[in-house]
Amino acid sequence: MKAIFIFLLIISSLFSYEEELKSYLHRKFIAYYPTMTITNITINANNNIPKNYKLKRVFFQKNSIKRERGNFSAIFGDKKNEKRIYFKYFIDASVNVLMANFDIRNKTPLERNFFTKISIKFNNFYDKPVIKLDNIETKTFIQKGKILTSRMVRKIPDIHRNDTITAEARDGRIILDFTVRALEDGRVGEYIRVKRGSKKILKAKVLSSNKVLIK
Repeated sequence: MKAIFIFLLIISSLFSYEEELKSYLHRKFIAYYPTMTITNITINANNNIPKNYKLKRVFFQKNSIKRERGNFSAIFGDKKNEKRIYFKYFIDASVNVLMANFDIRNKTPLERNFFTKISIKFNNFYDKPVIKLDNIETKTFIQKGKILTSRMVRKIPDIHRNDTITAEARDGRIILDFTVRALEDGRVGEYIRVKRGSKKILKAKVLSSNKVLIK
């Protein structure tokens, strides 16, 4: 009878923390995948949680956010003692993503009509899906039917490589403007390499989409 009572206390202790841990995982995954819909979360402990121990900290590996099943651990304890408990989790969920309607070339500014929004089962995601298309372009060729992910895109540079732009050089009160060619992409505030005709390569700060300041 005593053994049954202790068993029930252990089960009760685990259940009292189960919802708290599920809530933690729910927040973690939704924060990373805003378009995710979670149907169910299952967790299983590999050990017993002592009676009267409280949940103190949760340890969740960064790469685990890409998988529907995995492991995490949590520290439980009282005022004097602590115990680390390991858990296995499984998340039954789906994620809204964007699928390319046709082949998209490299360095193409993206528009909403390039894609169809679909819902896919969450399993092993090698990269984070992209939903917002604000001021981004492709940085690789995207094949029709592919899911848009962060590895495929970048923010649109203010200046692209090989753009012909105006360079400004200052020497006291004297300001000189001349034409240069950008040797790399750059955004406002960044430094890029530029070249004036056949002369040496110069370092310049991007001021706008068509002007740089020689340093």
